[in-house]
Amino acid sequence: MKKKIIITSLALMSAAVIWGVTQYRTKSDNTEPSAVWVQAMKVKESTLPLEARAIGTLVARSVEITPEVAGHVRTIHFRDGAYVKENMPLVQLDDAVYRAKYESTRAQLAYSENDYKRKSLLVKQGAISQQAIDQAEADLKEKSANAKESSVMVNKMQLTAPFDGVVGKSKVNLGDYVTTGQGIVTLTDTKHLRIEYNVPEKFLPLLNSGQTVTMSTATYPGKTFAGKVSFISPTITAENRSVSLYADVNNDNNALAPGMFFNVVHSLGSEEKVIMIPARSLVPVLDGDQVFKVVDGKAFAVNVVTGKRVGENVQIIQGLSPGDFVITDGQLKIKNGMPVQVKD
Repeated sequence: MKKKIIITSLALMSAAVIWGVTQYRTKSDNTEPSAVWVQAMKVKESTLPLEARAIGTLVARSVEITPEVAGHVRTIHFRDGAYVKENMPLVQLDDAVYRAKYESTRAQLAYSENDYKRKSLLVKQGAISQQAIDQAEADLKEKSANAKESSVMVNKMQLTAPFDGVVGKSKVNLGDYVTTGQGIVTLTDTKHLRIEYNVPEKFLPLLNSGQTVTMSTATYPGKTFAGKVSFISPTITAENRSVSLYADVNNDNNALAPGMFFNVVHSLGSEEKVIMIPARSLVPVLDGDQVFKVVDGKAFAVNVVTGKRVGENVQIIQGLSPGDFVITDGQLKIKNGMPVQVKD
């Protein structure tokens, strides 16, 4: 009798356990997983600055001062490395011969002028023929031309600065005989520099004179310099399919020097109605990138096509629309269709 009671009790206990497990499984199957806390943002349209980046070199206007006439160096008016103003005398060559010739032509010119005045009065009185006055006029013009030529030669014996700038090291000494075209000193305009660089040909339709250029260099960490585009090459460089440009850079404080390398950012305007989201929102997949979009409290994976990157943000060309909610943090712990709770 006891044996039957024990067997009956065991059977009842087994049935109860089986019923409990079945009820638990049924309840579990009908219960959705708990929502995962995430952070999300609403997609909005913004303006994207368009930029071209390049490496550029600073270049200065420079000229070699050379004589047009041979002669001995009589005076050097500059110090090596000095700043000189436009038309300031730099070197004086011995002009004794040319100055003497100039004085002679001036005297001849004065005589011709007086002779022409006298004959002009006489021809009115009928004392001389018209041929005589014509000859006096021709002689006056000849003497005037000779005087001008002598004056030009005297001026050529003095070499002056064609523009404001800094002179280099003198290549001649007092008493040296210099020939036509011989280099005497180099003059460099350090106040007005230009940055020369190249950009890919795809930017050609967006390039315009007057656009702003921002420059930075390791020489001045954290500091930027500005310039304005003043030249755009009319042709494309065949070797690298690029466009050559340069921008004018003001250097009044002499902080920059020709030959320096710069990172150049050429501003090309802006692109309107662009969708930008944090780059951390992207989830890499085999065929590109995905983001998780929140719809009715659930996260759904969406394939997207990305564009330009600006800082920590990335442009979305395809896959999202203004007004969508995109998960920016926490997307790595969720799956497609999983319920989510957005943090404030």
